[in-house]
Amino acid sequence: MLVTAATRYGVRAIFDLAFYGNGQPTKIRDVSLRQCISERYLEQIFYKLLKAGLLKGKRGPKGGYILAKDASHITVADIIHAVEGPVSPVPVKCLSSDEEESKSCRIQERCIARHVWRRTEALLRDYYTSVSIADLCSLARIEGIPRLDEDSVLL
Repeated sequence: MLVTAATRYGVRAIFDLAFYGNGQPTKIRDVSLRQCISERYLEQIFYKLLKAGLLKGKRGPKGGYILAKDASHITVADIIHAVEGPVSPVPVKCLSSDEEESKSCRIQERCIARHVWRRTEALLRDYYTSVSIADLCSLARIEGIPRLDEDSVLL
C-alpha cells in the first residue's frame, strides 16, 4: 500500500510549520523551499488542511499559515483524513457493514479476506492516530535536524 504524494507532502508541510514556524505565520514559499514541494501543489494541500481545521491563514505582509491547534493535538491520521479521506487498504465496500454499500460486492458475506483488510485498517488507523506532529518534532531534534534562524529559509 502506497501513501500518496499529497499525504506525504501534507505531513511534511504541517511538520515544517510546527518545527520551523515557532507559532508565527509562515509563508507557503518558505515551506515550499525547505521541503522541496511545488508552491502550487502546496496551495492545494493547504486548502484541504485549512478546510479540515488543521491550519489557519493570516493575510497581509506578515501573513502566512500557522497550525490551528497545538502540534501535540494534530496526528498523522488527521492529515491523511484531511488530504485523502479515511485510511483504508482496500475499497470501502470491502469493509462496509452497510447493506446498501456492500451490495456492490457479490461475495462479501463469504469473503474471508475481509477479516485481513479490517484488521489492517484498524492497525493503520491506530498507528497513524498515535503519531502526533509534536512527536515528529521531538524525533527531528533527536536526529539533529537543525532549526533555522529567522533569516534562513533553506537547510
